[in-house]
Amino acid sequence: MRPERIYEFAGHSLDLGRGRLQRGQEDVALRPKSLALLTYLLENPGRVVDKEELIAAVWPTSIVTDDSLSQCLKDIRAVLGAAAEGFIRTVPRRGYIVDAEHVQSRSRLPMRQSEKPSIAVLPFRPLANDREHHWFAEGLTEDIATALTRSRQLRAISRPAHSPDAASPPAEALGVRYAVDGSVRLAGERLRVSARLVDVVSGTILWADRFDRYLSDVFAIQDEITAATVRHLELELLPEERRALQLSRTASMEAYTYYRHGWQLARHWSKAYLLVARRMFMQAAALDPAFARAHSAAALCDCFLLEWLAGSETPQSILALAEKALALDPSLAEAHVTRGLAFQRLGRLDKGRAAYAKALALDPSCYEARLFAGFLARMEGEHDIAKAHFLEAAQLRPDDYLGPYFVLAEVDFSSPEKLVWAQLTLELAERAAVLRPENPAPLSRGAIALVHLGRASEAFAWVQRALVLDPDDPVTCCNAACIYSAAGDQETAMQYLEAYVRQSSEDMMGLIRHDRMLDGIRSHPGYERLVATGWRPRSFERAAAP
Repeated sequence: MRPERIYEFAGHSLDLGRGRLQRGQEDVALRPKSLALLTYLLENPGRVVDKEELIAAVWPTSIVTDDSLSQCLKDIRAVLGAAAEGFIRTVPRRGYIVDAEHVQSRSRLPMRQSEKPSIAVLPFRPLANDREHHWFAEGLTEDIATALTRSRQLRAISRPAHSPDAASPPAEALGVRYAVDGSVRLAGERLRVSARLVDVVSGTILWADRFDRYLSDVFAIQDEITAATVRHLELELLPEERRALQLSRTASMEAYTYYRHGWQLARHWSKAYLLVARRMFMQAAALDPAFARAHSAAALCDCFLLEWLAGSETPQSILALAEKALALDPSLAEAHVTRGLAFQRLGRLDKGRAAYAKALALDPSCYEARLFAGFLARMEGEHDIAKAHFLEAAQLRPDDYLGPYFVLAEVDFSSPEKLVWAQLTLELAERAAVLRPENPAPLSRGAIALVHLGRASEAFAWVQRALVLDPDDPVTCCNAACIYSAAGDQETAMQYLEAYVRQSSEDMMGLIRHDRMLDGIRSHPGYERLVATGWRPRSFERAAAP
């Protein structure tokens, strides 16, 4: 699986993965060679492409005349029509050029082929322009999607909006057969939710309903929407699957509010956001001590803080939170993930691996299980396994840059896949950086993608912005070391690597020894000394492993 490109231009779109040219929502027919010519021109916007290059690209094994090229161009111009007049210009005696200002492109992960019905849970639209409506609508969307992913007979994805102004992608662009969407309105203690299930292929509405209830009935509404979806898709669920659709809940709407706000923050992946998110989760747990998901979410924040960000958390404290969550709900996959990381950091790799496997057995769509299982496989040098987990993570959250970023790290330097994964990582990181300009996380990771794309000057600018936002962030320091190492600036790279090593874990030290982006500083006199002596165990002891 690799990302696919979609080009948008002159009122048209070209989906390269499906070979599909559209005007608005209408398919447009174009002969294969004409489509190949249009594709090549769109892939090279803003430069004059001569006839010889075009003929070699479109007819690599045939001998053709300029007439064949002219006929294909005539076909393209006829199909695109008046709206695209002047879009492809002839440059006398030189070739042809596409107007780059009118071409936009984006990457998309294709849906994995599966015999199971595929369904997208699209953002429920808030019917008022305030943050309360938006966070509530986002939470409703995610909880319905989470419930549906627990059915082994469905392949479900969620596409929550990133901001109040973010447009929802059309369901057909996601490559799914079915879609659930709707709207939300809050009015004091009253809640109105409209929902529908649509057959994307035919456009038929299979089910629709409106719920006028009290706010405290939100979980019952989620269950009814989930049950109606399963019923209308005529899925026969086993009793344990029906139980799995019922998420661990709280009777306290205040606790639920803190929990949902916490997840809005946690997935921005920076230390500041994770710390605030953790406080939100712990407040939810204080309001309802029986709310298992709040305990496990706080433990997940601790895992990310400990593993990436030199936090003061310990494996023992994470394990205690995980055990508390599992005592309340033994089927909570996220809690098993946190146990896995705690065992891993205590040197009990066998128990860590078993905990990740248990999480994935309970919920194969658990994003955090895929990430941490991938980290463990990468640490052990099992790069194919690590890449497979990261690919699954990228599929589960198609709008999050982390999955593609870690896939990029596992792709061989000589592989042509490197560029397509770097492009996808950059696009998603750039979107996140625009929405949260104060967050260094997407900037430092996007900078790595820019290096792989050969855009070094932009990479320096991105990582320097990240360092201004948080000069002590370990991930940013490590990525800065990689970027300056790749550029041949050994002294600056060593400066940032030293800052990283002072805060790093033993796991991460093992990884930098094999990071090819640091090859440029391995000959530095201080490198071996730093790697050999730089890491010191923090406050926990491996001997304390249960």
